[in-house]
Amino acid sequence: MPATVEHLTALRADRNAFGELLGADVPDGWPEFPESVEFTITQLTEHPHQADWWMHFFLADNGARLVGSGGFVGPPHNGVVEIGYEIAPEFRGRGLATAAARAMIGKAKASSNRLSTIVAHTLPDHNASTSVLRRLGFRHAGEVEDPDEGTVWRWELPVDLATAD
Repeated sequence: MPATVEHLTALRADRNAFGELLGADVPDGWPEFPESVEFTITQLTEHPHQADWWMHFFLADNGARLVGSGGFVGPPHNGVVEIGYEIAPEFRGRGLATAAARAMIGKAKASSNRLSTIVAHTLPDHNASTSVLRRLGFRHAGEVEDPDEGTVWRWELPVDLATAD
């Protein structure tokens, strides 16, 4: 479900109000990266027509439970779009990140015929996120310097190899 300014403003002000607006239980420990909320509010306000290329909520139990969030770091640029995701701690280890990322890959492929590559960045260590990316067919493309995180690993998935089962 794409996030809206209304959703994110409610989240910033009051988690309970956000849960009521969303119609879902909101887990403790989410969001793990609250700075993404402010960033997304700014992007949705400045570029409302690009809502599909920003944050989405991952819901389970017929929409009654928020399990995480993710999306893209903006629309494709030169055929490349970056994906990111997070699953609330209590829902990790259940395949939800893989399912959510697979759905986002399918959405990206369906939304742009100019898309050539989907990228992701992770901390430079083998972890759950790198396992998700490998499972989805991403390949490790090296290290890059992120202005906020320092050295990170870059992962790439050519769109012609991406599957969205």
